Amino acid sequence: MPDPLLVADASCIPFSLLFRHHKQLHSALQPLHYHTQASKDHIQVRVYQNNTNAYFHIVEKGCWHYAKGAEWSEHNGIQTLTMGDSGTSGMLRFKTEQGKEAFFIAMGVHNYKPWVDIVTGLADDVTCVKALPEYYGNASERTRSRESQRTEQSILNIDRRTIATNYKVSQGNDLELDIIIN
Repeated sequence: MPDPLLVADASCIPFSLLFRHHKQLHSALQPLHYHTQASKDHIQVRVYQNNTNAYFHIVEKGCWHYAKGAEWSEHNGIQTLTMGDSGTSGMLRFKTEQGKEAFFIAMGVHNYKPWVDIVTGLADDVTCVKALPEYYGNASERTRSRESQRTEQSILNIDRRTIATNYKVSQGNDLELDIIIN
């Protein structure tokens, strides 16, 4: 009897054999809570500010174009980065209301695992458009950050303010990243 999984015309296979193989296949395919390669990746980003001596706002959102690209959306204050596939990323750049203490947070999925990187002390000409390509070129500090697939980070900026990130959900296609500004 031919293997029912290799036959193009299943009408010549006895039902009992098909049913037995179906049950075996079904039990082997229990839901997995890992990244699936067939669907888009989403990173929901929540920003928490714990200090009233400065208010930070997003001044720029950027997306990388690899792996079917990406786009940002916003709903109820939650920023969502939707990526076509593993291998792309996005970036949020922040400043205070006075235009000071600029920093960015880059995030994405590399080899089907999330990553995040914080860079503080930005000059005014360091934008998402300028910085994102640094994560995908020749070997550099930025490419190493992406490849390390770090899921949390905390940086003390020059003004002694802590900028921290943590993936609250770091597996699957629907990721959640918290940004905490102290």
